[in-house]
Amino acid sequence: MNSKRYLLFISMTAFLVIGFVMNIPPVAVYFVAAILLSLALLTISLDLLLITLIFIRPSLDILGNIGVQIANDAPLINIAGMTALVSIVLSSIIIRKRKLRLHTIPLGRFILIFLGVHILFVPVAIDIPIAINEVVRVTSFLLVFFAGYALVDSREDFQLLLRVFIFSSIIPALVASLELITGQGIYSNPGFDNRIMGTFGHPNVLGYYLLLIIALIVYQFFDHQIGKKNRDLMLLYTGVLGVLLINTYTRGAWIGLFFLVVGVLLIKNTRKTLRAGAIIVPTGGAMLVVYSWLQNQVFFNWPRLAGIPIVSRLLGLFSGDPSDSILWRQQMWGDMLEKGLERPLIGFGTGMVEIVTEEVRGIALGALETHNDYIKVFVEMGVIGFLSFLLLGIATVVLLSKKLQSRNDTLVLMIIFITLALYLSAVYDNILRQTAVMWIFFALLGMVMKYVYSIRDFEDNSRLDIALDAEKRKYEGLDKSSYNQYPSEK
Repeated sequence: MNSKRYLLFISMTAFLVIGFVMNIPPVAVYFVAAILLSLALLTISLDLLLITLIFIRPSLDILGNIGVQIANDAPLINIAGMTALVSIVLSSIIIRKRKLRLHTIPLGRFILIFLGVHILFVPVAIDIPIAINEVVRVTSFLLVFFAGYALVDSREDFQLLLRVFIFSSIIPALVASLELITGQGIYSNPGFDNRIMGTFGHPNVLGYYLLLIIALIVYQFFDHQIGKKNRDLMLLYTGVLGVLLINTYTRGAWIGLFFLVVGVLLIKNTRKTLRAGAIIVPTGGAMLVVYSWLQNQVFFNWPRLAGIPIVSRLLGLFSGDPSDSILWRQQMWGDMLEKGLERPLIGFGTGMVEIVTEEVRGIALGALETHNDYIKVFVEMGVIGFLSFLLLGIATVVLLSKKLQSRNDTLVLMIIFITLALYLSAVYDNILRQTAVMWIFFALLGMVMKYVYSIRDFEDNSRLDIALDAEKRKYEGLDKSSYNQYPSEK
């Protein structure tokens, strides 16, 4: 056993000793074990440590607000803050080691502008510690874009990392499945007594996370990246993830996934998609009418159509039901937009939106998050923050579109529509506050930028050079054979 593996073995042994011999709370045991394991992985490979973090990051989100105390007299350590700092340090080391020039990387300067705007408006904030905490949080998922970019050196690296992202959903899916089966989800609105959230702090976060994972699996199916032996298993797993997504009752994730899949299909094969839609939409409508008639005339014990949770959740977008969150959000947006217009140029400071919301609306009217990222960045950082956020999304779509090779380029299409889906969802949800989802999205985005701008272009050019060389040798061979067939007379 070499020294690196020996250190890894010592880490796991320490985990067992701390867990079963010493009288330390379980959360602290896992925290110490994670530190020891991270140190062991650090001695083996920085890349391996980051890949491990990518795998376990979705499973850590629920621990975000938990403090760990190693000893009785020791201070509490916030796990969310520690995870963010580890992410920043690790990403910074990888960036330095690879000698990346961040502003030259595709999308790099727009990432830096968005980060710089957050730092710029810290002095404006009325609570500097909260502002600094927000900068740390945002930095943790923006820097991982560059770390993800650095990890990809070949097509094999890219495909491996995609599988790591997909497999990272296993633990959250298991926990969410147990919640669904045992009814241990959370209550939100009447009729929604079991909204599952898995290893995340809120059902909406699980919903948007599942949107990303299902999109990656769909890409692999479209691009034939899944072998025949695993195809049935992955179809089953995708079905399970779809059921879990439905039971988060996250309308934004439902709409986003629908928009994403239909958008990709329309571009890849417009005629077939429109024909399928022409059949599916009327058929679905007819089935709903038949169900409603049967429920009213024959099967009186069946639930009313509007009483089915999924249907009720969607109808809540238009019904004006006071118990639904739509009216509450509209009132929130109006109040906070009006407040933001009081300081449109500089805003109220980075991370200050909840403090400002409490000042305007109090705590009696519900949650303090705006549920609209455009209003959030406007209230915090004024027009500059709003434009930097909008510019980042536009630049992402434009830069990816430049590398769209054809309508069959599923990878680029999928990432474009993931970006559009998240920016659409940001109109009515707190996407930027979902640190785990943002962390995964920006790591994935960095990997894709490296792959389409460097790896794929290089491989395509190499294949073209090989083909041209083959053609050249072919014609040279033909010339020689013609010369030998008709020798000149002496």
